[in-house]
This record gives sequence, C-alpha cells and structure tokens, in this order.
Amino acid sequence: MERTGNAKIMDGRCIADEMCRMHMRTALELSRRGLKPRLSIVMVGEEPASKLFVRNKVRYCEKVGVDTTVIHKPSTIDLEDLLETVKSLNDDPNINGILVQLPLPKHIDPYKIFSALDPDKDVDGLTPANLGRLMHGDEVLSPCGAKAVVKILEYYGVELEGAEICIVSNSILVGKPLSMILTNRFATISICHAKTKDLSSHTSNADILISATGVPLLIKASMIRDGAVVVDVGISKIEGRIAGDVDFDEVACKASMITPVPGGVGPVTVAMVVDNLFQAMKLQGVM
Repeated sequence: MERTGNAKIMDGRCIADEMCRMHMRTALELSRRGLKPRLSIVMVGEEPASKLFVRNKVRYCEKVGVDTTVIHKPSTIDLEDLLETVKSLNDDPNINGILVQLPLPKHIDPYKIFSALDPDKDVDGLTPANLGRLMHGDEVLSPCGAKAVVKILEYYGVELEGAEICIVSNSILVGKPLSMILTNRFATISICHAKTKDLSSHTSNADILISATGVPLLIKASMIRDGAVVVDVGISKIEGRIAGDVDFDEVACKASMITPVPGGVGPVTVAMVVDNLFQAMKLQGVM
C-alpha cells in the first residue's frame, strides 16, 4: 500500500482489478451455459460528465464479457416517452439490467422514472423497492457508489463497528443509502449537507470521514481529526485537472488512510455495476 504524507493510500484500482477478474470468470461460466449478461444504459442529453461515466461503464462491461447497449435520448424528451423506454426494457426478457444515467434534465422527475423501473433489473439500486429493501438490511441491489465506499473500507481492514462516521452528502446516490449500509454494520452515523451549520464541528469528531458533494477541495486538514480515515467520493474539474472534495495533499499529512481522486472510489463504483448485474440475474432466476 502506497503512502503519501502520513496517510496510506486506499487504492480503488487494485480492488477494481480483483473484481474484474472475478467478473470475467463469472461471465465465462455463464457463457459455457449459453448465457450472455445484457445491460442497457439509458442516457438522456449530452452532459460531458455523464458521457464519461457511461463510457467507463461500457468499457468495463466489454472487458468482463457483458453485452452493453447505450440508448441515447435527447434532453428534450418528455416524461411519457422516457417512461415508455423504461417499460420496453422492463418487458424485454433478453435484458438483465437497466441503468438510467443521472442526472436527468430538470423537467424529468427521477422518482417517477425509478418508480417505473423493474426492481429486479435495477443495477443502480435506486428504485423505491430496492431502497426499501436496504432499510430492512437487504443490500443485494443497493446503490453502486455507496457499496463501493464500504467495499474499500472493508478491503483495507477499517473497523466499522462502533466507529464514528461523518458523511458529507445527503444524496440518494451516496449519502442516504451509505448511512443505512454503515448502520447495518453498527457504526454511528452523522449526515451533513449544504444546510449544515459549522461543518467542521461534525467532521473533526469523526473516525471516518466520507465526502460526496462535488464541491472541489471542500475538506481541509483543519476539518479532520489526527489519524482519521478519509474517503473522497467527489469528482470535479479545476483549471482542467481532476479534483475531489478533499484537499488531498493537505489532508494526507494528517489522515491515517485516504482515497485518491482519481483512482479511489470511482473504479470500484464502475465494477459494482457488474456486481449488481449478476445479483439482478440471480433475482431473475437466470443464474
């Protein structure tokens, strides 16, 4: 494990590489049985970050042997047309997984889209049914970003039971589901967000700090306790370079472990898409 400053680097790429080898073996075994995993990604509009995320997912799927189709829709699409697209994918017995890339245009209510999606094909874990399952401790199809954070922490042996964990995010993609997954492991959770007063008073008491706001360099060394574990889920661009929520060079001198951006949570999140796809196939009785 690399070090920078005083902190050990929690390398997501090596975890994703291990998952990739496992997924390749699973896909090969399915192929021997005459089965081909199939994922459909619905992308609305031409948002550059979304295009990058979709491209990374497609590349990973192709590498492990998953047949992936990207359905492009214009940003002007209306709700009914998008719902019809989702319904057609729900009804297609050859499609094992569906992923609707976020964000959607402002005139499209994501809740209505995810409410219409077949929960057993929901590889992003964002349907009300799958989020409800998570509340009951069933993590089989839960959001990929949240699962990636926990995978990294557990891979590097970070003790979660009894830990004080501060999550800077109340999103449905990361913050809220992650709080449930960590609560399932008997951690004590505080959730912060844009309206939190005196953010530092919460982050500085945490054994583990997880930030997923998309606000570049939000988290400074003064905001964490000595020896804290820091997980950076955010990704932004500053003057043409990639940056996370965490001021990496500064915080790495004070943290005990830290994830880099890029190369931390991102690669594991992409791998979790295929992990969830295989879980979905089990729910469908295919595997």
